[in-house]
Amino acid sequence: MLTTRRGLACLAFLVPAAALSGFAVVMARKIVKPGPKDYRRAELTDDGRRVRIDLDDYTKAPGDFGVFDPVAERYARVGEITLIDEDRKYVERRIHPLDSGPVSLGPLVDWTPDVFFEPSGVAGRFEEVHIPTAYGAAPAWLFQGKRTDTWVIHIHGSWTDRSIMFRDVHAFSPLGFTSLVPSFRSDQEVSPPQAESSHLGQTEWRDVESAVAYAVAHGARRIILSGWSMGGTIALLTAERSAYRDRIVGVVLVGPVTSWRKTITAGAARAGVPAVGAGLVMSLLQAPPFATMLGLEEPINFNALEWVDIPNRVAVPTLVLHSSADQEVPWEISVAFQRANPDAVTLIPLPEAHHTQEWNASPCTFTNELTSWISKTILSE
Repeated sequence: MLTTRRGLACLAFLVPAAALSGFAVVMARKIVKPGPKDYRRAELTDDGRRVRIDLDDYTKAPGDFGVFDPVAERYARVGEITLIDEDRKYVERRIHPLDSGPVSLGPLVDWTPDVFFEPSGVAGRFEEVHIPTAYGAAPAWLFQGKRTDTWVIHIHGSWTDRSIMFRDVHAFSPLGFTSLVPSFRSDQEVSPPQAESSHLGQTEWRDVESAVAYAVAHGARRIILSGWSMGGTIALLTAERSAYRDRIVGVVLVGPVTSWRKTITAGAARAGVPAVGAGLVMSLLQAPPFATMLGLEEPINFNALEWVDIPNRVAVPTLVLHSSADQEVPWEISVAFQRANPDAVTLIPLPEAHHTQEWNASPCTFTNELTSWISKTILSE
């Protein structure tokens, strides 16, 4: 009987342990591999001035957003909510501006925070350039500003693309800087394909360094790095390691990942998994055999991607714009980041918004806070 009880006790331990290990493998893959598109059902209303779309926390969020029909390759920018039907689970939003929408839409669309869709939607003057990198020429958009000596490098996050940074270019536009929006090795548009997995910024920063070198070669005397989400990790690494770091005068971060350890732990907690599960995920990503299996060029070094638990690591004036409602990268991580770097980091809370949708919730507030900090911190020098 004793042996049986011990066996049952061991089995009771092994079952959750096995489940936890399985979770760790799945979560590790989700962190570094692109997931499937999360399409929603949608249609135009009879008058063609509104979009009716599946109701969820994202589609009912206040602000301006975009819908994209992947089959017809049609876009529509939507704004004001005109109806929420909780029973039939849909929301209606007005197309903005009126009469600018497509003649048809759906039945499935991609919901996106991108509202400009094309570089011409942000500014009339732009050009496609190709930045020399270690793996070849990487496409980038160049928006020439009046201040040709100051360049902003706009850095997107994981499993998005450079177009997601049009909002950032728009926010910076009142300052008249030149903007460069590069791609990097894990982007799907890079040809030939370079990285099948995200390295959480650990290798991608080298491609942003190539963008910095391009800016310097074309007249940039001062450079601002602006990174959203994982782009924040990349910006911080570039500011530290760049051969041109003496020209990097400021860093702007939006919903940034400043501690991958804490971000992964928070994600596990949201999934109802204890901290030990997050620890397993990080152990896997640090293990060379598992990293190779996931298509990583090198294991993840979480110490190198940590700015919260290392005091005063940030040396460049840095602005953080972040919503306290962010669930993917919790606001509390940015609070801890600022506390660890009090002399360099300014943290400004923005109106309630989902991850990296602070601009969408309030473009004026976002732009005003950004331009005010730049004017006081960088242009006053």
